[in-house]
Amino acid sequence: MGAIANSDVPVIYKGALVTKLILQENQFDDFVRETRDIDASWAGANPPPMEELTDMLNRALAGLNLKAVAVREYGEKMSASYDIFDVSNNELSMTIDIDMRASVDSRVYQFGNVTFQGVTPDNVIGDKISAVSSDKVFRRAKDLIDIYALAHCVTVKTDNIRRIWKRENRVIGDFNAFTNRQDDLRHSYEKLRRISAKPEFDVIYGYLAKFLAPFVEARAASLVWNSGDKGWVDDQSRELAASEPETFLGEIREAKRIADETPQKESYRKKNEIDL
Repeated sequence: MGAIANSDVPVIYKGALVTKLILQENQFDDFVRETRDIDASWAGANPPPMEELTDMLNRALAGLNLKAVAVREYGEKMSASYDIFDVSNNELSMTIDIDMRASVDSRVYQFGNVTFQGVTPDNVIGDKISAVSSDKVFRRAKDLIDIYALAHCVTVKTDNIRRIWKRENRVIGDFNAFTNRQDDLRHSYEKLRRISAKPEFDVIYGYLAKFLAPFVEARAASLVWNSGDKGWVDDQSRELAASEPETFLGEIREAKRIADETPQKESYRKKNEIDL
C-alpha cells in the first residue's frame, strides 16, 4: 500500500486493512481478523484504461519484487481486480480490488514508515451497516465483527452515516435477514475462519441489536453512540448547532424591534414637551 501511494497512484484505501488500522489507533485489540485482500477506490480525475492501470501498479510494485495480474476489468458496477504474485516463486501474495466510484471522505493513515490515504471510520461503518441491512450479510458475516469492534472505540453519529448514504445513493435494506433469520446468520458467522478470539455469536448479536436499532427502525433523530453505556443518546453537538441560528435570529429580531420602537418613543417624548 505504501509503495503504491509513494508512486502517486491516486487511490484511497478502504476495507479490512484500514479497519485494522482504525482499531489499532484506538487500542482495540480484543481479536484479530486476518486478511490478504486490499480494497481501494480510484481518486483521480478520470479512470484510466485497464492497461494503463495495470502498468501503474506494476511500476509501483516492482521494487517489492511483486507483479500485478489483471483478473477482472472494471465496469459500471464492477471493480478492477488483480492478483499480486511474488515474482521470485510466482506464488499468489495478495489481491487488490479498485472500484471507480465517486471519491469518498478520506484521511491520512500511517503504519510505521508507510503513509497513505484511507477512508474515514464513518465511511467504513456506513458501508458495513449497508451490507448488514440486506441479504449480503450472509456472505459478509465478517462485517458483524468489524461493526462490533468499531462501535466499541469510534464515535458514531447517525447524521454522519445518513449523509454518506445519501451522497453515495446507497439503497438501504429492511434488515430482515438480521432481525428475522438469526439461525441462518449464526451459521454464516460460525463458518468464519482466520479470526483469533472470535466472540460468541450471541454476544455479537446482542450488542449489534442495540447499535443497529436506529437504522433498523429508520429513526430520524440525531443520535450519537455511547459505547461505554452501550446505547444511543441525543447528539448534543447537533442540537447546539441547530439552536444557534435560532438564537442569532432572535437577537436580530429583538434589535429590530427596539430600533422600530425608538423613533416612536422619541416622537412621543417631543410631542409631550411641546404640549407642556
